[in-house]
Amino acid sequence: MRKQKKAGFVALCLALSLLAGCGGGGQNAAEAGTGGSASQPKEENVTLKLYLVNNANMNLEEINRRFEEKYPNIRIDYEGAPVDQFETVIKTKLASGDAPDIFTVFAGTKKDPFVNAGYLMDLSGEPWVQRLTPGALRSASADGKVYGLPRSQNVIGVIYNKKIFKDLGLAIPTDWQSFLDAAHKIKDSGVTPIGLGLKDQFVTQLIPYAMAASAIYRDNPDFDAQMAEGKATFAGSVWEKMMADYVDLEKQGLTNKGVLGTANDQVLQLMSSGKVAMTVSLNAVVPALKAANPELEWGMFPLPYVEAGEPIWVSTGPALFAGAYAKTKHPDAVKKYLDFVAEPESMKTILDATQSFSIVDDVTPSLDAALMEIEPSLKVGTYAFLDQNWPAAVQPQMFVGIQGVFAGGSINEMLAKMDEAYKEGGK
Repeated sequence: MRKQKKAGFVALCLALSLLAGCGGGGQNAAEAGTGGSASQPKEENVTLKLYLVNNANMNLEEINRRFEEKYPNIRIDYEGAPVDQFETVIKTKLASGDAPDIFTVFAGTKKDPFVNAGYLMDLSGEPWVQRLTPGALRSASADGKVYGLPRSQNVIGVIYNKKIFKDLGLAIPTDWQSFLDAAHKIKDSGVTPIGLGLKDQFVTQLIPYAMAASAIYRDNPDFDAQMAEGKATFAGSVWEKMMADYVDLEKQGLTNKGVLGTANDQVLQLMSSGKVAMTVSLNAVVPALKAANPELEWGMFPLPYVEAGEPIWVSTGPALFAGAYAKTKHPDAVKKYLDFVAEPESMKTILDATQSFSIVDDVTPSLDAALMEIEPSLKVGTYAFLDQNWPAAVQPQMFVGIQGVFAGGSINEMLAKMDEAYKEGGK
């Protein structure tokens, strides 16, 4: 039981760090980055300061060791911080003139304040930019310029116990009704179908994000642009049905009891003991579940929030990237470091360790079989984690709103408050 608890905690930390605005613990390699092509005189000794969100199992020490072997005149001075403290501390460092040379930046609109303040170096001319996938390039760009090296691509999907599915003769659901039917069959067998730990706010967003990829963005990829132009709102949109179907999972008894009092770590413990069949979460949870109980076999499929025969899109995207301080005294060394991290060998080290999907076209990670199961779905269609295109105030309002709805609150009121937060944040 102790082993399960520890593994669940690791998974929680990883999951927190992989989704924008959520945290980690450990050392982070991919965010650290490596740098450009201009060379400095060999006799000049340089120390690069890295300030990154902590993240487990990133093999940062190994990558830094190899970098320092290649560039003996450059020393890496790494400092990490938990995600809940990171943004406050890095803003203080930047404002006070104590800026690191390389630091973590959150993807999407969360990077905009750093871009607007002139803190981030334009890296558009770096060779690795041409290798980025379209989604990764979008996440690190603003106004046609690239401001950082993304670490990896992460996906939200349904992680499931393969033995339970096999024992009950269940096929992988390919539409919403077949997903509900499978959940009811699991419930009838005495196993909890879906684990949901809404005590942790970051979990609240996972199912809506997975739903929205198919329900909104597959047929209307311009929805975010329409929101920004004031031509669309959360209220009165597909969000109303999504939220009703989300809450209905609990009403139908398809989730664990007391979702608002259940932490994500508890859900992972229940899954690793075979008491819960499925959870909607991030790819980082798969290796943690395997570590908790190596005897169980896991799979991962896209949440099929579609009608029969419709294509399923996946919620995916980089959550963190490594940015370079625009006024660094060592721009050439910084670019060398980012270039080194972007090299195929370094990227593969990162992706294999974190069991994440590649953000460059020429690196194929060695993924667990469970993750390979969902990989073909990424070619059907994907959309970025939704908060990456929202003003910063919307996501926390959504967290509170979803918890309120599960406590019996109004969906319309929740969405109206999200619209207010969007409007205020867009000013």
